[in-house]
Formats: sequence, structure tokens, C-alpha cells
Amino acid sequence: MDLTPVRGSRDFLVEEKLLRDWAMQQLKSVFERYGFNPIETPAIENWEVLSSKYAGGAEILKETYKLTDQGKRELGLRYDQTVPTCRVLAANPRLAMPFKRYSISPVWRDGPIKLGRYREFYQCDIDTFGVPSQAAEAEIVAVLKAGFDSLGIACKLKINNRKVLDGLLESCGVSAEQATPVILSLDKLEKIGAKEVQKEMEAKGVSASSAKKVLELFDELDSLGNDALMARLEKILAGKESGTGADGLAELKQLVGYVKLYGVPDDFYEIKASLARGLSYYSSTVFEGYVPGSIIKSSICGGGRYDEMVGKFSGKENVPATGVAFGFESICELLKEKVANGGKIEGVRKTSVEVFIIPIKDQPFAFEAAQELRAQGVNVAIDLLGRNITKNLDYCSKQGIPFAAIIGDKEAKDRKINLRNLVSGNEALVSVQDAAKQVK
Repeated sequence: MDLTPVRGSRDFLVEEKLLRDWAMQQLKSVFERYGFNPIETPAIENWEVLSSKYAGGAEILKETYKLTDQGKRELGLRYDQTVPTCRVLAANPRLAMPFKRYSISPVWRDGPIKLGRYREFYQCDIDTFGVPSQAAEAEIVAVLKAGFDSLGIACKLKINNRKVLDGLLESCGVSAEQATPVILSLDKLEKIGAKEVQKEMEAKGVSASSAKKVLELFDELDSLGNDALMARLEKILAGKESGTGADGLAELKQLVGYVKLYGVPDDFYEIKASLARGLSYYSSTVFEGYVPGSIIKSSICGGGRYDEMVGKFSGKENVPATGVAFGFESICELLKEKVANGGKIEGVRKTSVEVFIIPIKDQPFAFEAAQELRAQGVNVAIDLLGRNITKNLDYCSKQGIPFAAIIGDKEAKDRKINLRNLVSGNEALVSVQDAAKQVK
């Protein structure tokens, strides 16, 4: 019998699970500080929802787990949390706006496996619905900064606008019909290089001269700093008949203005003209974050605006929507590396147990004391094997338990416990109440 987890999935033992729980709690705290509330959706969705033309698109469906239940209904495991959330919004049209939610739940994709990318993994998303202005995106940028700061991770954010991309492609002779397929090719620029992207664009019907012009333009634009880039975009996009690129540039300017009001430092983000994002539902602003020089080479967060999805699901008017996903698995890999290299993460422990009680000769008061400590909010484990003090202290040391409480007949008579700090070595005979205070 093969006892290893299914390929692309993992077991998490105590230390790693506690580290993941800490990271999750850090992010939850930041989300709630910015007014986002939690929701949860089912792991299984109707295939009709996941595969609709308004959802993630053909590329992601290749990696989607599809199944059929006993009633012959076609179902699938969710591949992200954006599509299910839009289904929820479409099914609940009376939700008060703006509606700001977060979700931290597992999703599944049958795709390539590498460090930080698995087939079962947690997505950690925030989304704002009902806000048409770039104020919503700016708040997300502020949340990203606060979230990564809380984790001690030096993320750098890249920002672009799909409308700007459309305008730039139009200026290079790419038709409106070719724009979305070309954007999906541009999303692979850093992964497969300019030569392969050009081949893809030509295979999609773009002329060789236009494809070359696209790549040369983006190579030039990506070499510019934020201010110089915005000035160059102004020259290229101003006065275009379609207005799409000019509208996108106006949104970028509005976003940068709001981001400054949030006090986000300039060195946290850069405007990157070639940033595309691979999903087809993005309609305006897009984000991607990276940690330069780290073991994680791919993006550590990503998202953007997708105003049309909710309306298409409901068959009614569009609902403004924007959001971002933190790359939770990549975040955990970075935290694990920090710990493995001797780094300290305040608040992360090897065990949830705060006090281990060692009863001498099954002293009954030890069990009473354990319950009293638990009632006062202390996490307590007690020796259930009747081992001697030395073996129990050795067990505490291996588990990383910070306190041991030794209770024999003498301690029971005074209704006190012999509390030993296993970090400092200090020991004292104290009441249960005082022990709880010391531990906390």
C-alpha cells in the first residue's frame, strides 16, 4: 500500500501546521483591520459554473478536476475562489454594497508541480464589490503592503491596466479580436522569452511586423521608471480614437493618486506595461507581486479588476469587482526557509501546548489543576502514560513545550504546583492561578 499523499498534495505535521496557522492568522487580522469579512463556498461546484465563458477560460479548464456524481450531474473541484464568489454575488443580489470579503480555503488544479505550486493548495483572497473607482484597488495595494509586512516578507508589487495593454497593442497593429489571445501570450514573456512569445503571437494570426513591434515597445516601456513610463504612455495613448488605452491610463493615474493617500511607499510598487495576468476575465487593473532574490521565482500574489463576471452570471447589469490572491503556499515556503536558516518568527511555536503536567504516582490533584488551568485559557497536556519525571521532561524538550508542572503529594496538600520554566530553568511552587498568569 502506498502511504504517500496523492501527487501534488501534502501532509502537514505539527510544526509546519502551526506555522501555516500563524501566517493565516496574520493575514486574517490585516484583512479584518481593513473591513473585509469572511465567507466560505463549497469545494465542489457545478461544471456549468466553472466552465462558463465568463469564468477562468480554456487554459485553466485544462487543469480543472472534473467529476460526475451518482445523479449523473457534472461537477468540478473549484480552481479558484473568484468564480465561486461571483456565483454567490449573482445568487444574492440584495447584498449591501460595497461588499468586501476574504476567503482562505483549499482549491485544486491538475497542473505542473514545483516549489510553492501544488495540486491541492490554499488560496487566500480578498475582493471588493460595488466600487467602480480605483479607490478599491488602492486599498488592496495598502492591504498587500500591510499583509506582507506582518509576515516579514519583502514583496515588490507590479501594476498594470488591461485597457492600457489593449491601447498599446492597437498602436502596434494588433486587432481588437487578437488582443485577448496576445495578452495571454504576453503573460508568458518572463517564462518562455520574447522569441517564443513572438512565435505564439504569429500562430494566433498577428503579423510578424506587428509581433516584433509589440515586443520592442514593451521592452522599451519596461525599462522605464514609474514617472517616465506614465509620460511615455501619455504620448502613445493620448487622442486614440478607441479611447480604451486613454481610459486605462486615466485609471492608472487615479490608482497612483489613491495609493499615495494610503501612504504606501513608492518603492513598494512599479507600473509594468507588459504585465498581463493569464486569466481572461480581467477587465482593467491587474497586480502581481514578487520577492526578489528569494527561493520563489514566480509571483507571490496576483489579481485585478473583473467588472463583468457577476453580471454575466446573473444576466443583469455589471457589478464592479476587484480583488487579489496572496500566494499562501509560496508564503509558507518562504517562512519555512527562514526558520530552517535559524530565523525567528515571533508568535510561532513548535507546539500548541503551553504547560505539560507531570503527575507523580497518578496524583488526582494533577488532573484538577489541569482543568483549572484550561479554564483560565492555558493550553495544557498531561502525562497519560505514567512515565517518570526525567522521561517526561525529555518529552517536553523534544516537543518544544515551554513549561512543565510537577505535582506530587506535597504539592497536592498545599493545592499548588511546581512550575518549571523549561526555557530559563527557573522553578517555583505557585498556586494554579499564579501559574496561569506566569504562563500567559
